[in-house]
Amino acid sequence: MTPLSYGVLYYFLLVSVAVYVVDIFTAANLLFFDRWSGQVQPVIPFTYARWIFAGCIVLSWVLLFYRWMRAIRVIRGGVVAASYLDPLAVRVQSVRTGEEGRGWRRFLVFAALTKGRKGAEYVALFTFFSFEGKHDPSPFGVMLMLE
Repeated sequence: MTPLSYGVLYYFLLVSVAVYVVDIFTAANLLFFDRWSGQVQPVIPFTYARWIFAGCIVLSWVLLFYRWMRAIRVIRGGVVAASYLDPLAVRVQSVRTGEEGRGWRRFLVFAALTKGRKGAEYVALFTFFSFEGKHDPSPFGVMLMLE
């Protein structure tokens, strides 16, 4: 099951990259070429709709940049539990390549941590890092992991 999960991780990595590429394509079509590529026409006038959609796409890139900065900070901290609470840090550390195969080994560590997960463990980790103040995981990320 674990090799399949590792393959799924790479699959979703490719999907997320493809989504951001399509977002750039859509924003370029809206702003530079004045084209609406969807089947459904917007209710509000196109001149406003294109800026709203492009603004949302730019906001998604800004949020992605923020998530990357946060994940890099957590990874540099070197605390496995803090990395475990940051979904992007888990993915980045799991796909690392090198001669030692660090990504696969880190993926196995995170998979082992996930096997015995309980809601109380997440609350304990979140509380610990909230009091520590150095690596403050977002409550939203913790809630997503509880699902």
